[in-house]
Amino acid sequence: MTDGTHDEGIGLLSGAPAVAEKKPQAAPAPPAPALVAPAPPKVDLTGLLSLKAADDTSREVTAGTVTTLSAVLLSRAAEPATATLTIEVGYTSTYPGEGAEWPVTWTPPGKRASVELFPRKETQSLSLAPNTGVPLSFQITAPVGVRYGDRVEVRLSASGPNGGTPVRLTLACVARQAVLAIKTSRGYEREVADTLLARAEEKADVVFALLVPSSLRGYVFAEGMSFEGVREMLKGIRKARGLVEGETTLKEVEPLLVPKITVEGFVEGAIVELISGPFKGEKARVKKIDQAKEEITVELIEAVVPIPVTVRGDHVRMLEKGGGKSGG
Repeated sequence: MTDGTHDEGIGLLSGAPAVAEKKPQAAPAPPAPALVAPAPPKVDLTGLLSLKAADDTSREVTAGTVTTLSAVLLSRAAEPATATLTIEVGYTSTYPGEGAEWPVTWTPPGKRASVELFPRKETQSLSLAPNTGVPLSFQITAPVGVRYGDRVEVRLSASGPNGGTPVRLTLACVARQAVLAIKTSRGYEREVADTLLARAEEKADVVFALLVPSSLRGYVFAEGMSFEGVREMLKGIRKARGLVEGETTLKEVEPLLVPKITVEGFVEGAIVELISGPFKGEKARVKKIDQAKEEITVELIEAVVPIPVTVRGDHVRMLEKGGGKSGG
């Protein structure tokens, strides 16, 4: 019941309820951009790269040997740069389809493990300091079955990050023959050589030539491609005692190829014996020596009338040296 009075604080509210006024919210602030360092500009290495061999660009090797060919990659830029190195390995043979594969390995700069290179292209990114060379070394093995003139090439090219004309270098190994020493029983050098020659005629490209020096007993020299090939051919040859380890150089063999002067060692006044010709067995005294003609003039000791006789140097044998001077 209503009596016209209002109870303060108690009662019903009529009409729509009052809605509290909402304050507008500010838009969220965009995230601060991350600090990204600008990429360093690529150094233009055009004309500033060089790729040079450390020693030989081409080397002759014998079968079964390991050799190292090296190169140096250098940047003449004023600041550090990055270059791309491309390596390609290729083989050629004088006998198409028969050439053996040459194992080639290298250790990339900054790495410890060696990597085998196959006959295909490989690329490597290299960091170059200003005017500081990066060494590149390649270990090349000449296979046992290599043929004369077979060749392996390590083709290198380097370019900068901006492209341009690359610098190029080719390192190569070429197979050559070796001079091998064969040990024989003394007095059987010719027999061993004849048997080996007969086998070499049946199997080409293993032994090219044989040398039987009369001044060196117990040895025969063979010019061939590989130790293994010659060793295989020696099997079963009577009085052949095997190969001497290591290659014999031409410098060591050259003295055996030059005939000795037959009058070397004779002096005027020496007593000699004639071992050939009509006065064979007679003793004589040396009167004159002609080095150019390799002749000796002697006088027969037992002749009634001393008649000078001129003979070849290899027709006399020294018995005792006299006290005279050497001829010339």
